[in-house]
Amino acid sequence: MKKTFTLLTLLLIALFGFSQSFVMINTDNQQETENLFNNSNLKIHYYNDDFVFATAETVDDGMIVLDSEAFSGNDVYTLVYCPQTEQQSYLGDGEALLQTTNFVLVKGIAMPYKNDGAVAIFNKEAKMAVAHRDFPVITEENVIIREMMDQVNMDSLQATVQHLQDYQNRLWNSQNAFDASDWIAGRMAALGLEVEQQPFYASTWTGSGQAAPNVIGIQRGTLYPDVYVVCGSHFDSFSYEAMYGGGACPGADDNATGVASVLESARIMTQYEFEYSIVYCAYGCEEMGLYGSEAYASRCQQEGMEILGYFNNDMNGYLYGDQIHIDCIYPNTAAPIGDYYMNVGSVYFPELPIRHVNFNQGDSDHTSFNNHGYMGIYPFEDYQNYSPNIHTPQDLIGPSVNSFEMSQQYCRMNIGCLAELANPVDHTDVSEIGYTDEEIVRYEVYDLMGRKASNNVNTLESGIYIVKYITVSGNEITKKIVKK
Repeated sequence: MKKTFTLLTLLLIALFGFSQSFVMINTDNQQETENLFNNSNLKIHYYNDDFVFATAETVDDGMIVLDSEAFSGNDVYTLVYCPQTEQQSYLGDGEALLQTTNFVLVKGIAMPYKNDGAVAIFNKEAKMAVAHRDFPVITEENVIIREMMDQVNMDSLQATVQHLQDYQNRLWNSQNAFDASDWIAGRMAALGLEVEQQPFYASTWTGSGQAAPNVIGIQRGTLYPDVYVVCGSHFDSFSYEAMYGGGACPGADDNATGVASVLESARIMTQYEFEYSIVYCAYGCEEMGLYGSEAYASRCQQEGMEILGYFNNDMNGYLYGDQIHIDCIYPNTAAPIGDYYMNVGSVYFPELPIRHVNFNQGDSDHTSFNNHGYMGIYPFEDYQNYSPNIHTPQDLIGPSVNSFEMSQQYCRMNIGCLAELANPVDHTDVSEIGYTDEEIVRYEVYDLMGRKASNNVNTLESGIYIVKYITVSGNEITKKIVKK
């Protein structure tokens, strides 16, 4: 009897004694966030610059209790970005654990609002983003990287966007989404990448099951194959019209443009070698709550992957006004990668306006990386005037993607940031034949027979070549190059 009583007591303690509360804690600065991560009473599941969501064993006055029994009867909470004026119509007869100016928090799964913003918060412990190594300070252009940037082709970008748009919808678990995943994997494999299609499970308001798999393509580094620089985009699309049947969600700007940037970056960069490995990603099921990137970033953390930085590509084809510019979204904890991005831009494109913005109307896949300890950044269209056609049947080339010149610029920046971190291997030995202080505007490569060769030095066969540099005043300076 005594033994039975002891077992019952332990069972009651297990059931009730260790229940935790799901709480929200507001933060004013990065130091407060760091302190919360170091608090043994808390298990943080999600964070940004303004607050954290966590489970707490003991509740104090600084916490807002949202659910007294955290993750009881639910595997997930869903943060849905929705303006306050639309929240009542969005919720209908449903209830929210929390309503703020910009978002609602729902217990369990929830449908996204029209804008780009639903984040699934799982019973996993988040990790604050840290820099695994110092980001380099760029002071001058690397001629090889400039050569890569100059190869970004607007027709190539448009062809990818058109192909993905032509599916008409790429809903997270539709056959079209699976077909798009296969097509992206085929494109990556044709470039010689190590390609994996990562399966994952998703529970959404439309049902649960296998989502169209992530596509992961790896270009191995020559010196540090187990240290990575990562870029990514999501390939799924969404609209209420498609969800309720009969309508389309072509997803041209959101996010065929992002996929196009990743594939174009891979097309160009696989022609070169780098010291560090580069990973090119395409995720499924972003629109339902960042499920695909969460599956990959979580696995990266579990496997202890060393990732130097993550660069997101999501919506870069809608130009508001007449000046191309980039709005960079990232938490303050990821400021080093934000500073690095702006440093690269200031050297290669000094006339390009780039600014850090605090975007509280949506989210994207960089958040999955930041919440798993990796610094991630999200270069975005004008955050106050992004495409009004996303998540509608009008997300098409023309009304929604109106500037492939802008997409080209975003892709060039993606290449520049990846390449400066991954460090291209220079296979040339140069012996000077001439020297000048004048600005060089172009160059031409010739073999020893005087025949014009490719300007892409890395694709040349071994041998000796002559490079003719043309200065701004028209003078010609030559150098001898030995390609090993």
